[in-house]
Amino acid sequence: MSGRNFSLTDPLSQFIDAQVAAGRHQSASEVVREALRRYQHAVELEQAEIEAIKELIKEGRDAKSRGDFLTVKGPADAAKLYQEITGRVATWFAKAPDPRG
Repeated sequence: MSGRNFSLTDPLSQFIDAQVAAGRHQSASEVVREALRRYQHAVELEQAEIEAIKELIKEGRDAKSRGDFLTVKGPADAAKLYQEITGRVATWFAKAPDPRG
């Protein structure tokens, strides 16, 4: 494990001290490690979301290239599409097995 030195703003330093004083962590290092683990998780989640969005964009472009899309020209078309989608979902749920057994 390598040691590092960081400069913190007074509010961050006070926050760390408060966490240790409250007994949430035993040392300032533990507070910083916990914060970095949470940050790492957030960054990984953000990257996974970006990759999912990229995949959806690719799927959308591929569908458009195949001509597999629907043009919605106004509120009436949007309402019709909404009804169709919710109908499909309702049908799917009606056929799905009950997860409670």
